[in-house]
Amino acid sequence: MPLRNLSCGLDLLETSQSKGRKRKINYLPDCLRAFILNIMQTMSEKRPLVSIITPLYNSRDFFEDTYNSVINQTVKDWEWIIVDDCSTDGSYELAKRLIGDNPKIRLVKADRNQGPAIQRNRGLDIAKGRYIAFLDADDMWDPCFLQSQLDFIKANGPFVCSSYRRISGDKVSDYIVPQKNTYSSILKGNPIAPLTAVFDREYFPDARFDESVYYCEDLVFWLTLLKKCESCNGNPAVIATYRIHPSARSYGKLKLIGKQWYVYRKLRIGFFKSCYCLMHWAVYGLNKYRHLR
Repeated sequence: MPLRNLSCGLDLLETSQSKGRKRKINYLPDCLRAFILNIMQTMSEKRPLVSIITPLYNSRDFFEDTYNSVINQTVKDWEWIIVDDCSTDGSYELAKRLIGDNPKIRLVKADRNQGPAIQRNRGLDIAKGRYIAFLDADDMWDPCFLQSQLDFIKANGPFVCSSYRRISGDKVSDYIVPQKNTYSSILKGNPIAPLTAVFDREYFPDARFDESVYYCEDLVFWLTLLKKCESCNGNPAVIATYRIHPSARSYGKLKLIGKQWYVYRKLRIGFFKSCYCLMHWAVYGLNKYRHLR
């Protein structure tokens, strides 16, 4: 029976009589009606195609560009979940002003600073879209980004990334992502930038970040996905912009050596294999950023 007919049936039931007495249906029918109407409302809400998740922390100088890059997407079927990680530079206030009453954007404020892994998980808990995309608060998408990646994932899914440009001061350099990125290959060098990654949540319904990892949390997350699929396929199109600046968490590759080693050990990779992967990671990093030095 259709829900609409069932709801109408409850109304009729309240006025029905049995053997000359009005049947008293007080508490139970009201509860049933509320339950049914809630289901009807949920079913009528259109599920967004894409959920965009952004952890926001002290990015006031860059966030307006990030905001505009989402608003200007040619694909409009998205929701955007922004989780402020207790910014101290006015980022939250700026985001709130820019968003206004836009119903497609949800701004969440954390009660304490906990790092991007936890805040991305909060976004995942809220997200309703089939496809999940990540965008950090200092990065930008080209207007065609979502369209290009949606077309690409439908042909090459369930987990894809894209090429992107890097900006460091007045230097700009394109990075062309490898076509195939596997579990073993990204251990030796991670080409998957969070701002380019898109995955199909129907294929990875339980995907979550490891909240015990503060640095390289994206690498650990990609490895989790790659345990369930053959590879992350790379879109050669340069359709996003990654900013490199002193306040970025990934700025200064030397300080990340210890963090990279920690990831290997956390994943219980053997000592000698960890050394092997770390050497490859160092060479990969030098080659990747040589045009920006």
